Amino acid sequence: MPTDPRNILVIHIAGLGQTVLALPALHSLRQHLPNARITVASSAAAADLLRLAGWVDEVLPVGRLRGGEVLHPGAFYRGVKSLGEIRRGLYDLAIEFQSNTEAGIAMQLANPPARLSRKSATLGAVIEKIVPGLTKSQPTHVAHEYLKRLESLGVHPTESEPRLETDRSSDEQIERLLRKHGLQMGELLVGIHAGAGPGRPRWPLERFASIGARMIHNFNARVVVFAGPSERGMAKRLVAMLPAKRAIPIQSPNIADFVSAAARLSLFAGNHSGPAHLAAAAGAPVVAISASLRTTAQSTPHDVLGNRVEHLHAPHIELVSEEEVYEAACRLIKMNRAEFLRSR
Repeated sequence: MPTDPRNILVIHIAGLGQTVLALPALHSLRQHLPNARITVASSAAAADLLRLAGWVDEVLPVGRLRGGEVLHPGAFYRGVKSLGEIRRGLYDLAIEFQSNTEAGIAMQLANPPARLSRKSATLGAVIEKIVPGLTKSQPTHVAHEYLKRLESLGVHPTESEPRLETDRSSDEQIERLLRKHGLQMGELLVGIHAGAGPGRPRWPLERFASIGARMIHNFNARVVVFAGPSERGMAKRLVAMLPAKRAIPIQSPNIADFVSAAARLSLFAGNHSGPAHLAAAAGAPVVAISASLRTTAQSTPHDVLGNRVEHLHAPHIELVSEEEVYEAACRLIKMNRAEFLRSR
């Protein structure tokens, strides 16, 4: 294993949420090797996120098979071009964060003299594979697994939670949008994202609308409703269910605009998906709702990371009650206000 690699390929062809969770590892790698050239092979959906984070020198988007991303003509063309650049990259080290078919192809094309991958299993992992259930270790969060992958390089964590800074031009654009809708200084701003990835469970739209209405009536809040490219029309439908002129739809924002909007929020409520991870990394208090057999007191390996995040789990997502979500939202709003008053 090279002790001072100069040309590094990180292979992480994953969705938004998984890519957000890799940010602490990428930041730590950059801090440890400030003079190395770091290239990331990413999914097309996450490429702009990595560029916004600013800790790598180049991002090569490779279309994912999952969700049919690779079938989009633009993504397919960029993916073929990226794979050609990976083959010609002459990397002295490749680090695989996320194992999948696309990652395997990228690793084969790069053919580096040294590599760090999930196949480099620890003794504990080997024992667990041979005799399932023999080891009783607690599940490790995937963000910490990515950091652990770098230990053999001497990389030590500089932070354990994802952090994103906003883009100035996006900040200005979001400010113009909010002023256009009459947002006043000091008004509480609540974000809602009722969508999720393809095939992922979603909390009922009507319950999100009820939470938004309660925020408006009880806190005099304004509500920003987000929807992604595959959720066309959802933002406007939800806005129509809320009190008139108190909600603002934002349909298909780019990554930088979404992060700028999320950084303004006093609360973000949504399904456990990429936008929830992004909002937490931007510093927003987050209520994340998901289907899980675990209780709210137990974390799962892919939970949203942040010091102001509440996860609400149930075996079926509709079993998460509206009162649970509303009470969690109120706790986070009160905590956020208390922190703001202490900082003044």
